[in-house]
Amino acid sequence: MEEEATTPARQTTPARKRAQHLGPVRRRPQILDAALELFLEHGYDGTSMQAVASASAVTKPVIYAAFASKDALFRALLEREEERILADISAGFEGIDLEDPEKTLVEGFTAFLRAVAASPEVYRLIFFGEGGGNAAVAERVEAGRNAQVQALATLAKAWLEVRHPGADDLDHLAGLLGQVLVGLAEAGARTLLGESEGWTPEALGKTLGLLATQGQFAF
Repeated sequence: MEEEATTPARQTTPARKRAQHLGPVRRRPQILDAALELFLEHGYDGTSMQAVASASAVTKPVIYAAFASKDALFRALLEREEERILADISAGFEGIDLEDPEKTLVEGFTAFLRAVAASPEVYRLIFFGEGGGNAAVAERVEAGRNAQVQALATLAKAWLEVRHPGADDLDHLAGLLGQVLVGLAEAGARTLLGESEGWTPEALGKTLGLLATQGQFAF
């Protein structure tokens, strides 16, 4: 009797899992990271949404689902980097000593300038508008600066209340000192970014702290 031929069983391979779909909100950090590199390298005008999409390994519609326009993308990027700067400033002035403003200012300026030295490209984007060239830069820098002034004005008021308990109208003076302190921090960052030779964050931070203390708190 002739043996019946058997057909080997077809081997099945498990279905490949589809890549997890990430919504616009979860895509935003990835897109912003890619956009930061492009804006720093090519500037605002030299960076297209297609280039951002390619660098992010997504399609252009995905970019537009997360950001309505290149201007909106750039504004969001500036806002994120400014938040980092504010965090750097806040971290620098943590644990303030109300009895020793000189020590606090020296340590605060030094910590901030160390952050500048560690991420010079990001700080150039904020302080010099590099990579920008449109109104978004000026608007976002001004908004970030106002937040910094408010934070340091609050700090200055705490010192003033210790030195002049019960004095009237400390809010206006504290606001002025906040402007002065932010101006010194910006001057230090610009000096470090544009003329780093001869200055270290430590030396520059000490100099700025002494200038702020001797010039503004000696009353």
